[in-house]
Amino acid sequence: MQAVRKGRVSLVETATDEIRDQIVTGVWPVGSRIPPESALSEALGVSRASVREAVRSLVHSGLLEPRQGDGTFVISDDDSAVALRRRLERAELTHVTQIRQGLDVVARQAAKHRTDAQLAGIEAALVRRKAALAAQDADAFTAADADFHILVADAGANPVLADIYRSLSAALREELRRAACLDTATAAPTDPHSRLADAIRDRDPQAAVDAAVVLLAGHVRDLALPLDD
Repeated sequence: MQAVRKGRVSLVETATDEIRDQIVTGVWPVGSRIPPESALSEALGVSRASVREAVRSLVHSGLLEPRQGDGTFVISDDDSAVALRRRLERAELTHVTQIRQGLDVVARQAAKHRTDAQLAGIEAALVRRKAALAAQDADAFTAADADFHILVADAGANPVLADIYRSLSAALREELRRAACLDTATAAPTDPHSRLADAIRDRDPQAAVDAAVVLLAGHVRDLALPLDD
């Protein structure tokens, strides 16, 4: 970490940029605790007040999170992803579902490009989903369902779409909770998630798209949302 240079840009802004750079470049990865205020002050050559303001700014932007008695931790390394996630959390449910209708096209790509490790992750999420369904554990079911879709997106070999889908995670979980998907999954005679996993395993792009269409149509029906032509 470089000491802050005094100049036209405020010390707080420059300290904020330097701390952000440590996060974005992975020096302080997601989940790690950043150095204490005194150490940052010394390393940057600025007052503790300036460091405090810089950290507060990064907490507000969603990169850092203070934990009482335990320090300040990195919770994200991407400002834009945080902004997108917050926007999606405020979005109408209809709009979130419409985004999913577009993004689940990655099912085709997942069937073409998935690795064995990615397939194992998808199938493991499906196993967790089925176990939660059998146990009627709504929280575990929602988490496993969301993980399943994110892992499918990861397998699509398009990192931009995968990042967007991952940013959808919080809104997706809310969608699943509000849709009472545990109840509808219990009543469903077949599971399109299993069909989608099978198609990805068999490297069958058309079958993957067909399964994704059925899956999304079920969500739209359960949520009583209008389906675009």
